[in-house]
Amino acid sequence: MNQIVLGASGPFLVVVLVYLVRRGRVGPVFLACSPLLLILGSIWAVVPDLPRLIGRKDLYDRLAQDPRTDIFLYHYTIDRMETDSAWWVVAFVAMVGTLTYMAWRQLSRAEGRPR
Repeated sequence: MNQIVLGASGPFLVVVLVYLVRRGRVGPVFLACSPLLLILGSIWAVVPDLPRLIGRKDLYDRLAQDPRTDIFLYHYTIDRMETDSAWWVVAFVAMVGTLTYMAWRQLSRAEGRPR
């Protein structure tokens, strides 16, 4: 879970920064693309783990031992020092909650309702 959250954190920070710089005035395309960017970042971070899903354990084992997989958001390094923790889930839920709040706030503003 930690690589998924770390992969999504870069795009998430960019999305939140753009949202704050524009003072919450973003369009529906921005709001629709934001979760897609987080998903793409997460997928990029776990690319070396994907061979395991299709039954290629030999390829997965080779990639797990190759330091060059650090191009996937430091995948190799994180694998060497990762720990299981519930805080990764909390961070993921916080990201999703923040994106949901941003979309809800934009919808409220578009409909003319007071926040």
